[in-house]
Amino acid sequence: MRTIDRVQAVLAAICFVAALVTAWMVTMDDEFDLWYLPLLLAIASGLLTLGALQHRKRKHKAN
Repeated sequence: MRTIDRVQAVLAAICFVAALVTAWMVTMDDEFDLWYLPLLLAIASGLLTLGALQHRKRKHKAN
């Protein structure tokens, strides 16, 4: 596994945990107006995960 794949995997995990925490904050606090923040973090987590998997798949094709 290359370094960039590891970095993308770690960032995806961090974004996923941050999405869960901010979603919890939005549901617990009625005046928390950043409702779109968990959505953006979840999308970022998904894109980072797909990017790491696609990069990994491309690497295996070359071999």
